[in-house]
Amino acid sequence: MKNGFVLSLLIILVSCGETKQEEEAMEASLIKGTATPVWLDAEEGEILLSDYFLDTSLIDSLGTPHGFEAELRENNTKAYFKMSDETPYIVNLRVWSDGIANDIPLFKSNKENRTITLNDPNKQYEFVGIKGQFSNWETSDMNYENGNWSSDVRVVPGDHQYVLIADGTEMPNPDEPITTGNGMGGTNSVLRVPVNAEKQPFLQTESITDDGFTLVSSQPATSVLAYLDNQLISSENIKSEGNTISIALPDSDSERSYVRVYAANEFGRSNDVLLPLENGAIVTDASQLKRTDFHTQIMYFLMVDRFLDGNPKNTKKVDNDSISPKANYYGGDLEGVLAKINDGYFTDMGINTIWLSPITQNPEGAYGLWPEPLTKFSGYHGYWPVSNTKIDYRFGNEQVFRDLIAAAHEKDINVILDYVANHVHELHPLYKEHSDWATNLYLEDGSLNTERWDDHRLTTWFDTFMPTLDFSKPEVVEKMTDSAAYWVTNYDLDGFRHDATKHIQLKFWRTLTEKVKKRVERPVFQIGETYGSPDLIRSYISTGMLDSQFDFNLYDASVQTFGTDISFERLAKQLQQGLDYYGYHHLMGNISGNQDRARFISYASGDVRFDEDAKKAGWTRTIGMSDTTAYNKLGMLQAFNLTTPGIPCIYYGDEYGSIGGNDPDNRKMMKFEDLDVNELQLKRRVQELVKLRRNSMALQYGSTKILAADDTKFVIQRQYFDEVVTVVFNKGTEAIQYDGEEIPANDFKIIQKTIQS
Repeated sequence: MKNGFVLSLLIILVSCGETKQEEEAMEASLIKGTATPVWLDAEEGEILLSDYFLDTSLIDSLGTPHGFEAELRENNTKAYFKMSDETPYIVNLRVWSDGIANDIPLFKSNKENRTITLNDPNKQYEFVGIKGQFSNWETSDMNYENGNWSSDVRVVPGDHQYVLIADGTEMPNPDEPITTGNGMGGTNSVLRVPVNAEKQPFLQTESITDDGFTLVSSQPATSVLAYLDNQLISSENIKSEGNTISIALPDSDSERSYVRVYAANEFGRSNDVLLPLENGAIVTDASQLKRTDFHTQIMYFLMVDRFLDGNPKNTKKVDNDSISPKANYYGGDLEGVLAKINDGYFTDMGINTIWLSPITQNPEGAYGLWPEPLTKFSGYHGYWPVSNTKIDYRFGNEQVFRDLIAAAHEKDINVILDYVANHVHELHPLYKEHSDWATNLYLEDGSLNTERWDDHRLTTWFDTFMPTLDFSKPEVVEKMTDSAAYWVTNYDLDGFRHDATKHIQLKFWRTLTEKVKKRVERPVFQIGETYGSPDLIRSYISTGMLDSQFDFNLYDASVQTFGTDISFERLAKQLQQGLDYYGYHHLMGNISGNQDRARFISYASGDVRFDEDAKKAGWTRTIGMSDTTAYNKLGMLQAFNLTTPGIPCIYYGDEYGSIGGNDPDNRKMMKFEDLDVNELQLKRRVQELVKLRRNSMALQYGSTKILAADDTKFVIQRQYFDEVVTVVFNKGTEAIQYDGEEIPANDFKIIQKTIQS
């Protein structure tokens, strides 16, 4: 397949005001990891080169295409750029270092300006504010003029939910014709900006050739950029004839490398193409993939205390009568997880990444308060650290943890650890010695700064006994990033799940990632937890910060869609928005549930209502199973997660349908035996889905196209060269026909085909 081409490109070099032309043979890029694209939301601004280079002093100069200007600033840590009207939707920034070319894709924004108005000719309201997805649900004032309240917003094409705040009362905009349920019994308005997707190029892999591969584009592309790892493939290697794009691959002696392709025309940017290479050859057999290929991960999230008690000797409940048994320790530990690794539970399920809840030392006492029934809580969950490096004795010790990781690796399973950096428990030595390292518990107006998730997200406390650390202080960033890096330098861990990501300044994430890359040679996967707008979520994802985050916006849409009778239209739009924001081969976590949400199956069965407090429901009544069709609905949710781009994440117990309201009712002890017929059937279906995912190149690296989305039918197609997988969901009350196949009522079907290239 290799044709001996040398990576080269005739470019314009801009350095110290001097312009010159050179043709350079390329050595391996200095960028560690894949160079994530930079989204340019303004006509001019700064690109942080320190996100891509561990030592920016090695940078010599920049190479820029026509219609785009850039210059080095601040000791080469930043590139200041300017765009023009001629700048295409995709451009490449070349960064030179002693003759080595390092290439970073840049995406020009497609955001549009819109004005939202509320007609109020008699000024019925004294104040009107607005908040929505476009503002990360932070409230801003609307302006009153000529009988109307108005607010200007800048948004990408698509649907954007929002509400108005009129004299302190939230309400949908009566002048906005489109509305949707907010998942909590209320209604949001929807700002709809038309999408021109049908006019933009859509790329699909067509065939593998002797020297590379071909793509088919739905629309002619005016620009095509292809990368081998972090270096641009020469335009001489790219040929376009009509809607067919042929790319000749340069030589590569890397065991694992990746090809990425982007295209654009005057209407916008295409989807991305991602191809893994094994010793320079395109991978077509999923058995060649490894657990260190991040896109292959099937993640399983377990709460250590609620999984399995492998060593009863370390079981110790908090001896305090004020704690309900549901909020105390159950006895699960690392030895229990190790036992299930050794007996093949995860292997049988097809899991290749285990996410452990926090295992650092938590306090001995009772904290917090729930009114009905009146109870305090223990730190069984692990999110109240009194140490950031010591393993809680109730979970095990260093040797057990090392044994667990070694056993997992022996079975080709990654282990990632939940790490809490945002806050500490009030008994943590760091807070006792440096109380000034925490943010203020009270705001300037005297109100408590607790659970102010959006308006004071970088300073808010989760509770009065959990000080939030002030990461605007360099000494706090230095101390806490060292504590986090300790886990991957002292143990052979494969990554982190980072708690409360959006509540911590970006400087922390950049410092941590830099330390990890400098201290550890192996790949370390980092995924964050952020509830908020796609813009906020994406702001933490880059080569210099996190690899991904969990997509809670997609989860909320999928819970509503599969759990109720609403149309698939909203889910389809949310799926498309994620692809547009994070890329068609993103690493976002697609969850079946988590420790902060009621179990999906209990929503689907109707035993927990969408318009009630799910936490109160779990405390005040026994959640049962009144409608067993919910097992099929959970099966559809699992199928959705396991057939769409991203990393599927199964919350422990969701493989068989554990029921419950919210915390702590969603944290029951794991069941390994005595599953009933419905639970066993669901578990088998999940196993089959995982097996299908891991054995399919189309489901891991293929293109993604939404073919249909209506009241009862949802059709998604994935394609990787000649492998085509079509997933059809039918939540109607009768079977339907699709492509010659019968799709049962309230169920799904996966249709696999091989096409002639």
